[in-house]
Amino acid sequence: MRTMDQSVNGINMLGVKIKNRSSILYLIYRSGGISRKEIANKLNLTPAAITLITTDLINEGILVESAVEQNNNRKGRKEILLDINRKKYATIGIYISTNKFQILCMDLNSTVIFEDTVFTADCHKKSSAILDKVCSILEHNLIYYDIVRTRTILGVGVSVKGIVNSRAGVSINSYNVWEDNVNVVEYIQKRMKVPAILTNNICSLAHGESFFANMEHPKDMLFIKYGPGVGAARVFYQDTLSVFDFNAIQLGHTIADPNGAICECGNRGCLETIAGYDAIERNAANILSSKLTPYLFSYTDGNAENLNIKNIIKAYNDGDKLIEDILDRSIYFLSIAIKNSMCLFDPKSIILYGELFENEKFRKNLYIHLSNYSGYEKVTFSGFNLQLETQGPASTIINYFFENGGLIDIKD
Repeated sequence: MRTMDQSVNGINMLGVKIKNRSSILYLIYRSGGISRKEIANKLNLTPAAITLITTDLINEGILVESAVEQNNNRKGRKEILLDINRKKYATIGIYISTNKFQILCMDLNSTVIFEDTVFTADCHKKSSAILDKVCSILEHNLIYYDIVRTRTILGVGVSVKGIVNSRAGVSINSYNVWEDNVNVVEYIQKRMKVPAILTNNICSLAHGESFFANMEHPKDMLFIKYGPGVGAARVFYQDTLSVFDFNAIQLGHTIADPNGAICECGNRGCLETIAGYDAIERNAANILSSKLTPYLFSYTDGNAENLNIKNIIKAYNDGDKLIEDILDRSIYFLSIAIKNSMCLFDPKSIILYGELFENEKFRKNLYIHLSNYSGYEKVTFSGFNLQLETQGPASTIINYFFENGGLIDIKD
């Protein structure tokens, strides 16, 4: 008869095994091909343990071996490298926003197998209708692209804006995407029969940034997304990193101007009332005229209903002075918020993500404002800008697969 201590020790040993498998998978994925000897040295595990674990992973089809010539004088000697069997697996990322959702399916080389954008006017704010449409399109594409037969599906990562309980898989408040308290993970897992993970959209972007950039210490990063609102995310954890450890920060609802406009959140003078797209568009509409804003007036045919952030930026580039003033005010307060974030969170790096950072004039002016503050050199722009809306949630599934030691597990 097993004692309590024996049972606990058995559980602990299983946990150690999964942790070691997880560490090996992460290292191999980041390295893109590495020898057993290097794995043992980097992870401080015995060669025997590495051989045992990697043999299991090869037998399970997770790892593959390849032989390469060694760079030494021993002719004919080949080194055996291990890599993830990247083409065997498929991961799915979905971003659900107010009026549409985007779907992407890719392998572990980040090669896109299929992607789609679907508008949801016919099921606006109805979670059951939206999720049914998501799953129906997934089911069709997985068969059409022969993924069910040829690959192993790791799962479905979903991101949505607002307040999310990732561990429970529930969208608590999506700010008008759909109703409150929607159990997204339960629906998708029952329908698709694969693991699913739900994250806040900014957390998903931050995870994708750290994952694809091969960051060893994501906790040192603060990720800021600008457009249409202002949001941020960072990792809060102690000893281990889980896909569930990215927390959203309501940067757009920090107070920028106490005497400013009332925000939709109920407070006065939030950053979003100055730098948010809605605020920029509203301020531009208030001064739209052939004399004050000639370029913008031309681009909108003099009709404020045609006004949007794209033609505002076009007028900004062309030199509409009052439009420059509106954008410069937004940049000024955004730079203050970024500096305040440095003081509050003390990150080693701040990553900026958003479509306006693709604009050279906007980016340059932001950097000029930031350079007035110490620590501005910590600020960089995303290396994956505008690519992570679906790749971010897809990366949470890959990470979850590695975190579980290469086991595909549907959580209850």
